[in-house]
Amino acid sequence: MDAREYLNRKGVGNDRDPDRPNTLEEKAWERARGSGHQRPKSGTPHDWEDWERHHDDLAEGAETLEQKIDKEAHRLAQERAAKTAKEPASDVEHFTPSPKAEQGAPPTVPSETALAGQEEQAVPEPAALKLAYYALAVFLPPLSVGLTQGGSKRVGIAVLLMLAGWLPGIVYAIWWLQQR
Repeated sequence: MDAREYLNRKGVGNDRDPDRPNTLEEKAWERARGSGHQRPKSGTPHDWEDWERHHDDLAEGAETLEQKIDKEAHRLAQERAAKTAKEPASDVEHFTPSPKAEQGAPPTVPSETALAGQEEQAVPEPAALKLAYYALAVFLPPLSVGLTQGGSKRVGIAVLLMLAGWLPGIVYAIWWLQQR
């Protein structure tokens, strides 16, 4: 039984719209005729031909387009770039000694670890991060000590205490988290 016979038996009107394709063959021909207006599909045997045709359609009339570059603004930007390239970069900042150093006290140079500690203390930790460190102190005490810049000596102590018994390692890690 054909689809048209089935529709006739069910009483569905079979009025054919002449502008719309109804059969699979008509739909395929319509799709082939209209493919020039949309991007080609991939997976067909001759994709490269479809893509070349598509790019030719897109590039049609491209030679008549005018270039919309502000040549004066481009020239000024190049001049500014050349000017900044010629100027020496000032990476060194001016240093003014503190009043204590002027009175004859020996100048102190802060170490890298002291600077890192000051930077950490300057920025307060979020409560969620603190909670995560405490939870980590319960499950893996040496890791929580190590992640909070405990140093290799403190991490080693945390490992030894954890091996001696889980509870001493937890107590030590929590003590360290409160001390820092």
